[in-house]
Amino acid sequence: MTDLWVLLFPSVTMLAVMVLTTIVGGTMRAFAGFGGGLLLAPIFSLYLPPKDVVVVVILLNFASTFQLLPGMWKSIDWPLIWRMVPSALLGIPLGSYVLAGLDAALFRQIVAGVVIVLSLVLLTGWYYKGPRGRLQDSIAGITSGMLTSVAGIGGPPFVLYMLSAKGFSPVEFRIFFTVFFAFTQLTAMTMLLIQGAMQPLQFGYVGTLLPLYLLATALGAYLFAKALKNRANQIKRISLWLLLAVGVITFAI
Repeated sequence: MTDLWVLLFPSVTMLAVMVLTTIVGGTMRAFAGFGGGLLLAPIFSLYLPPKDVVVVVILLNFASTFQLLPGMWKSIDWPLIWRMVPSALLGIPLGSYVLAGLDAALFRQIVAGVVIVLSLVLLTGWYYKGPRGRLQDSIAGITSGMLTSVAGIGGPPFVLYMLSAKGFSPVEFRIFFTVFFAFTQLTAMTMLLIQGAMQPLQFGYVGTLLPLYLLATALGAYLFAKALKNRANQIKRISLWLLLAVGVITFAI
C-alpha cells in the first residue's frame, strides 16, 4: 500500500497541490457549471502524462455530475441538449486522434493556452454576437467534443457561444453545461476505454481525489443555491482571474 502511495505521489508537494486544486476545482464547477476541468487539467499536467490527465479529469467530473443532476432534472432543457450534443460527440474521436500525437510539454502548453484565452476573453466582457443556427451550433459542438477528448476541457467553445444566448439565465446556463458534459464525458471515456488508454494507476488518482471533489462539489452547489447566488458575477470574475493565473504559470513552466 505504501509503495502504491509513493508511486502515485512521489512528493508531498505533488500531493498537496493536487489535493488543493481538486477542492477548488470541484467548488468552482458546482458553482458556475464549468471551470473544474479548466483548473484541474493545467495543474495536473505538471505531474501527470497527457492521457492520465485526460482520464483523471474526465472521471472526476463525470462522477460529480451525478451528484448535481437530481436537483436539476426537472429543469433540464432537453430540446436544447439534443440539439447541441450530437455535434460534440462527432468531435470526440477527432480529439482522441490528436491526443495520441501530443507529448507532455506541448499538451501542457495547449491546455494552458486555452485557459488563458478563455479567461482573458470573458474578463474583457466579449461575447459571441454573430449568427446562430445549425452550422454555428455544430462548430461549437465539434470543437467542444475535441477539447474534451484532447484535454478534458470541453467548456471554452460552448462557454463563449452560449453565454450570449438570449433568455439564457445563470441557472439555465449551469444546468445546460452540467448535463451537456455528462454526455460528452461518457462518450470520451468510452473512446479512451476502447483505445486502451485507461490504466490502473489513473484509478488510483481518482480514488484518492474523488471524495474531496465530491465534497467540494456539494459545497459549491450549496454556495450557489443558498449563500452566493446574488453574487454570481463577482464569484465568476474571481474564478476567471484564478484560471488566468493558473494558465499563465502553467504555460511559463
